[in-house]
Amino acid sequence: MALTTNKNYLQPTGFKFIVSGEEYQNLQFFAQSVTHPGANANPVELPVARVTSVPLAGDKITYSELSLEVILDEDMKSYKEMQSWLERIVNEGQSNTIGGAKTQTYSDITLIILTSHNNNNVEIKYFDCLPTNIGQITMTSNTGDVVYPTFTVGFRFSSFEIK
Repeated sequence: MALTTNKNYLQPTGFKFIVSGEEYQNLQFFAQSVTHPGANANPVELPVARVTSVPLAGDKITYSELSLEVILDEDMKSYKEMQSWLERIVNEGQSNTIGGAKTQTYSDITLIILTSHNNNNVEIKYFDCLPTNIGQITMTSNTGDVVYPTFTVGFRFSSFEIK
């Protein structure tokens, strides 16, 4: 009996990053890498005499942030899109409804994983995404090879599903 019928490895360059809404076209185009969040289920420690403790199953899963690395275009449009989104959150406050009618504060993000033949294969949809940080940009003039500047963006989300 074979362990698996799929012997193809996931291609690290085979993905599409899609943000709902028309205002994030540059962010989607210049997305260079995506880090799917890790998960943690903290066990509850039950103290027992003469034993350090006995771990019991945790009661909730905590996810880290969805992280996106973006190549900086020369007009900085991708950066401006993220900066505007972050400023909108601060200026408009948290008055939007999660899961109901959404304004521009929350957006759904879809990560499409491609097959080895570049066909859509797996979709991971992150719901009610909210940017929480924009990373720094480093420009340097003393490199031998051309290294394009990038910046990272961290997103929190309410939930995700894998199809």
